[in-house]
Amino acid sequence: MDAYLAELDKRGMCLMVWKGGEVVFSSPSKGIRPHLEIIERLGREKLAGSVMADKIVGRAAALLMLYSVPAEVHAGVITTIAKNLLRAKGIKVCPEIEIPAIKEKDGRIYCPFEAMVQGISDPEEAYPAIVAKMRAMK
Repeated sequence: MDAYLAELDKRGMCLMVWKGGEVVFSSPSKGIRPHLEIIERLGREKLAGSVMADKIVGRAAALLMLYSVPAEVHAGVITTIAKNLLRAKGIKVCPEIEIPAIKEKDGRIYCPFEAMVQGISDPEEAYPAIVAKMRAMK
């Protein structure tokens, strides 16, 4: 396990972000909520060039990461499409495990955010769509 994922695991977090060697954000929340929270709290300009460690990275999380423009992404689990999206934009990706897709616990259908972003490759399009869906779910 790499050092970023080890720290994530040690602290019991689902998402941690480092900038200039310092932890600037950490959250035990699962899913994409912490990604939305950090974008809202710090703004994407302050996230540019950061290092992000996330337990699970699917297409939706990858699109939010692309919106934030990190330098590196360390993932405990990553989908193939998420890895390819990040690497295509020049982001260094360090995965522990790669899987084909993220599905609901029953294993039959994609999670709602993964289903929603199918066919979306542009983070500028994905971010407002994800925010709107999150608000609609509250």
